[in-house]
This record gives sequence, C-alpha cells and structure tokens, in this order.
Amino acid sequence: MDARITKRRLSEMLQYDWVKIIGMVIVAIVVWELIFTVSAVRVKTGQNFKVYYYPTAAGASGLYEFNDEKQPLSYDVLEFSIETLTTDYADTILNTRLSIGEGDLIVVDNEISYPDDHKDDAMYAKSNLYNVVDNYTVAPLDVLNENAKNYLARFMENGEYEEDGSFLADKVEENFVTRMKGDNRFRKEENRAKGVAWEIERLESLRAATKEFSYLLDTVPELFLTYTKYQSAAHNRPSEDIQAAYEKQQSHPYALDVEYLSQHQKEGVQVIDIANNCASEANWGTSKDVAVAAFDFTADQPDLQYEIIVFLTALVRNYSTLLDSMPV
Repeated sequence: MDARITKRRLSEMLQYDWVKIIGMVIVAIVVWELIFTVSAVRVKTGQNFKVYYYPTAAGASGLYEFNDEKQPLSYDVLEFSIETLTTDYADTILNTRLSIGEGDLIVVDNEISYPDDHKDDAMYAKSNLYNVVDNYTVAPLDVLNENAKNYLARFMENGEYEEDGSFLADKVEENFVTRMKGDNRFRKEENRAKGVAWEIERLESLRAATKEFSYLLDTVPELFLTYTKYQSAAHNRPSEDIQAAYEKQQSHPYALDVEYLSQHQKEGVQVIDIANNCASEANWGTSKDVAVAAFDFTADQPDLQYEIIVFLTALVRNYSTLLDSMPV
C-alpha cells in the first residue's frame, strides 16, 4: 500500500477535510481551556489584597516596592493590586468595585473645608476621607483589631483570646480543611500538611500584628484620625434617615494619619514614597492631610479580613519609629 504523503494528497485532504481539521483544533483548544480552568487556583474575595489611591493621593509605585520587598501578607493572599482612581468617575468606579467586595485599603486626602455659614465648626467639617467613611463600609480600626482577637480566640483553649496563648492544632486544621475545600493547591496529603503549617504561621503573624496594633491604639492615639460616621453628612446634607443613622454612631479611629507617621519617620525611608498629597498646591507632594483607611468585608472574607491589620502594622514598623519602644 502506498502511504506516501505527496503534495497532491495533502492538497486533496485540505480540500475535502478542512472542516474536520478546524473542528479538531477547536475541540483541542476547548479541552485545554477546560483543563486549565479546572486545575487553576481561583482567587476568592480576600485572596486579592487591593489598595485604592483616591485622585487626591499618590504613592502607588512605592507601595508596590514595599510589598514586593517586605512581603508582609500571608501565603493565602495570592494577589496584591493597586488601582489609582482618576478624577473622572472616581466614586462611581470605587462604588462598583466595592459592590463586588474588591478592596482592602484606600489612601485618600483629609483636607478639611467648611461651608461659608459654619466656618471652623467641626461638626460641619467636610473632607474626602469623611465622604469615604460616610458612603462606604469602612472599618473602625479599633473594632477591626478587637474582631481580629476574637477571630484568633477560635483557635485557642476554651475559645478565649490570650496574647501569648497557644493555638490548638486540631482547631486550626479543621478550619483550614473546611475553607480550603476545592482549593487545588492542597488536594494531596503532603501539600495539605504544608498548608496547615503555613496556616499556623499566618495566625502567629496576625497575633503579633494585633499585639502591636493594640499598643499603637493605646499609646499613640495621635497616629489615628478619629471621626463619627455620618457626622459630616448629617450636618451638610441633613435628612431624617441620615440624622437617625448618625445618632446611633460613636467616635472611632477610622484611618492612619500619614503626616504623623512622617513626623516619626525611620532613617533611610520616606513615607511620602507610599502616600503623598496631590489634592492642593499648598500640600502637593507632602504627607500633610493624607490618610489610610480600611474597608470591611468580613462577611465575604472572614479569615483574610485581618490581613489589613498585618499590612498596616508592617507599614508603621517599616516607615516609623513608633513601635521601637514597644515592650517585648
């Protein structure tokens, strides 16, 4: 039998079987995509740590460098991303992103202004930070830190948080297996064992961060910008609903004051590299009136919500001397 491939036979095959060939190529591509999709790790809410820069603040490249160099986040944070919002449609874009749970931190200015008929009346103070707190689910930092302790308590004896308490291995593994169900990274037994070890490291890192953050809240209150949610809205855009919501609120530290951080800057680093003002000509390029606030998506990411505490503490430790005098 003559089975040689000739130009004539090849031409005839392409002429009569080209549909089959294209079909086979398409099937191969679909099968490959299916294999890739099934085997790939799907990034869930919380596994992408996202930072926004409001149009009135800058420093994204410096924050990228900090994260790449220090890598403060745990093994389970698979992506680190930054989005610099532009002046056009900034709030619309931010609202859309946050509606699907995308967001951990926002760097925003806190330049205060007042209506003409209430000059220097703190109750009528307006700023972009206040607007963000009033309109989005921003976490009070003291509450966030306490919730982190309550989360850690789940893995300790009798469910009670102890600053230097031990984590119960069976509790850690039980939670790990439950939340990693379907995660292809930990299908094999040996990988699962490594994952549990990494999980304990994650909890230890969070415990250390909550301890440091508690120290900052207790001894360095000047580092935090305190505000009562809806205060600005209730006085500048009054309505019965906003007034009722405002009356239920209490004052909390809602953001880090970047200017105060800069005043206690560690030698060899520049705070303005990660956060600086571009809201006004007078403060352009400085740390004055710049804030860092955190979003609260605990319902969507109950385990990874507190990576925010780890990240903020790492920023304070790396860029300032504020933790240098903390007792060991």
